[in-house]
Amino acid sequence: MGIVEFLRQIPDIHFTENENMAERTSLKVGGAARYFVCPDSVYALCRGISAAKDAGVKYKIIGNGTNLLVSDKGFDGLIVCTKNLNGLLLDKGEVIALCGTPLKRFADFVCGTGRTGAEGLAGIPASVGGAIYQNAGAFGFAISDRISEVTSIKDGKTVKRRKADCRFGYRDSVFKRNGEFIVSAKFKFNKRKAPINEDYCELRKNSQPLGRTCGSVFLNPDGDFAGRLIESAGLKGFKIGGAAVSEKHANFIITEQGATARDVYDLIEKIKNDVYAKFSVTLKEEVEYLGEF
Repeated sequence: MGIVEFLRQIPDIHFTENENMAERTSLKVGGAARYFVCPDSVYALCRGISAAKDAGVKYKIIGNGTNLLVSDKGFDGLIVCTKNLNGLLLDKGEVIALCGTPLKRFADFVCGTGRTGAEGLAGIPASVGGAIYQNAGAFGFAISDRISEVTSIKDGKTVKRRKADCRFGYRDSVFKRNGEFIVSAKFKFNKRKAPINEDYCELRKNSQPLGRTCGSVFLNPDGDFAGRLIESAGLKGFKIGGAAVSEKHANFIITEQGATARDVYDLIEKIKNDVYAKFSVTLKEEVEYLGEF
């Protein structure tokens, strides 16, 4: 049985072929994925990945498609999108979140329970699973700050890790290093004693571009900020094709209608080369590449 026939037989899974990844990623560029599935259950997710492994087909798990640049040539493999694995629960004082839950919904839920500690995550356009994988953060918050336990799948087996075993670092985790996929996580938040005065979504709106962007393109080098280096290299507003360095925040790339993934890739290379030439600093991408460039 081929992978197409196998995927079509899995219950609770939505399967398409030649899926346009420009419609599935925040940069709105890139080619098609040969196979694309959205599972409605962890069981279906595991079966989909097993099908790819058994058929020798490459696969990639995505959430909201942020932090991802897909080649114009597409991806000759299987994309597994977790957006339908979206759920939240308050159990014995802990918040439990499924991997596909958007961070905005997660932060709103935490706030609605009378707790605090997730506000800074609200404006990050990512899912809970993707944010844990990258240990995403903003405004002094990191998603790992409040994690108590993470459930993942490794080599077809369920693994539960306490926070200390997740080896979180700056935009890093054991899940990223091991290539595991995250199923769910438990969080502990403090009860709120006073109203929340800061609107972090408004702060993000005022300081960072919204829309067709993948978020921060580069990791901050030790003791400095990628945005400062890029701006000091005179690259704010610099454009290649339909991709430009944001005028609002230099560590963001924005795309316009008609932009290509190659435009974005070439702009990233231009930024890296210019920053290195001026400051002898090698910027490292936070955005992930998928496919052939």
